[in-house]
Amino acid sequence: MLNIKPNTMNEAYKNFPDNSKVWIYQSSKPLDEDDVNFIKVRVDEFVSTWESHGSLLKADFDVLHNLFIVFFVDEQGDRMCGSAQDRAVRLMKDLEQELEVELVNRMNLAYLKNGKATGVKMNDFATLYEKGELTDDTIVFNNTITTKKEFDTIWKTPLKNSWHKQLLEKV
Repeated sequence: MLNIKPNTMNEAYKNFPDNSKVWIYQSSKPLDEDDVNFIKVRVDEFVSTWESHGSLLKADFDVLHNLFIVFFVDEQGDRMCGSAQDRAVRLMKDLEQELEVELVNRMNLAYLKNGKATGVKMNDFATLYEKGELTDDTIVFNNTITTKKEFDTIWKTPLKNSWHKQLLEKV
């Protein structure tokens, strides 16, 4: 296995425009260093050849909190085609099989606990709130965001300000 240090991405996405597209895939379990290194190699290979309408995409990615794989695409002028998006989903499904994790299951949520991203199934969210493990001020990850501006401003947000509060309406 290649030895790539975590968090050595070029982070070009930080300079992408606010309207750049973002896709977030959350792992169903924390990724260890070997998993992260494997993902970085596979996704870097993918991103370096990722095309839409016959042109190479201006794209980047990162693995964050050992739980999230985040894609960034600067569409500048030409919108990304559906088949390019499908190829990214196919890669995530391949990684699911190779790493034995879920990456495309939108029922997996996450929040910060003692500064660490912690995964939870959507069905268990209200129970954790009832038990006091989650509060209105708990930072949750909003994986439904679609732009870099949203990523920079509301990806991590207090529960009381997020769509997650809908899960507590019966509590």
